[in-house]
Amino acid sequence: MITIEEAIQLIKENLPEKKVELRATYTCNGFVLAEDVYAQYSSPYFDNSAMDGYALSTEDTEFLIDTYEPKEFDVIGTSQAGIPFMGRIPKGKCIQVNTGAKIPENTGAIVPVEDVEFINHNKIKIKQPIKKFQHIRRKGEEFKENTLLLTKNTKLNPRNIAMLLQAGKFEIFVYKKPKILIVTTGNELTPFNENLEEEDIEKGKIIDTNSYILKTILEEKGYEIKLINHVKDIENETYEAIQNNINFDFFLLTGGVSVGPYDFVKKDVEKAGFKPIFWKIKQKPGKPIYFAKKENKVMFALPGNPVSSFINFQHYVLPAIQYYQEGIWKYNTILLKSNSEIFNEQKRDAFLTIRIIDNEYFEIAPNQGSHKISSIAYSEGYIVLPSSTRISRDQTFTCYLWM
Repeated sequence: MITIEEAIQLIKENLPEKKVELRATYTCNGFVLAEDVYAQYSSPYFDNSAMDGYALSTEDTEFLIDTYEPKEFDVIGTSQAGIPFMGRIPKGKCIQVNTGAKIPENTGAIVPVEDVEFINHNKIKIKQPIKKFQHIRRKGEEFKENTLLLTKNTKLNPRNIAMLLQAGKFEIFVYKKPKILIVTTGNELTPFNENLEEEDIEKGKIIDTNSYILKTILEEKGYEIKLINHVKDIENETYEAIQNNINFDFFLLTGGVSVGPYDFVKKDVEKAGFKPIFWKIKQKPGKPIYFAKKENKVMFALPGNPVSSFINFQHYVLPAIQYYQEGIWKYNTILLKSNSEIFNEQKRDAFLTIRIIDNEYFEIAPNQGSHKISSIAYSEGYIVLPSSTRISRDQTFTCYLWM
């Protein structure tokens, strides 16, 4: 068996090479940039008004600054957002402008509407002091054409995508999200979208919860998923499922990886051409996790018990997929105090599900056990307690929140 740290390092070293694709920028939420991105356009695109008000010429603005006195102006036109005033502003005249509207090139200042006196609908009087170029947004004041906006390996979100669209970048190169195949194995499994009857329970059937939870979490994160549920514990069944769906990047299997007489997953995976990287980690629960690689594809085979499967998925599979895309192995962690003394007397590191108390303390969730699904249902995360390690009451410890 290998340690948790050794397993993580082996996973990092054997992940597939990233694939690049050109996509419409607005479709790239959650993707990672495969290139540096530069602005196609300046922002703002043009000089525009920061206020609703009236635009004066540079000549009149200079006069009002140097020899301030109330002055009347004829209103000769309007510049609306998207419908600009064409031409220059004559001396002694002004135009009405809306916020964001393009302004003439000889605009010297914008006078806010609240700072003018209306003589009639075509004439105003300015009574307030003004400053040169007040309330004018200059072209390129935020960023100019060819400015570097985002660097390669930046994760995209609605905020930075909106900036790229404004900058005129309508197509970008990103790393493709991995295609993920989920295969659940076991003669005992009933699909989660089918009812389990009393007679099924008498025959030893159980609901396949693993495929539901893995599929749902991965879909929520925007990955392309295919689910095969379920493959029977018969030799070559898993092999056929893999061979018929070989064009995936990540293969995620549950069940059939222990040492029972009907655990055929390892044998079928290797028959499909996958080379084993490791099998079994020095941990409890979830020891018999299996990791293998074939060309530019990787395969995780997780234990069938729901807690074992989910713990391994959270601690190895999800971070591996994120590392593949973003180049960062990360968890969602928080430091909390233990509300009691905890001792791991086992010779393996322990994954213990936890509940959070008042955002300050954690307690071990009830019903610990690889088969007890309530221990993850009634918890917010888990701790990793090394073997032969004791946590004292009020001791601060790293807690992993479910991702």
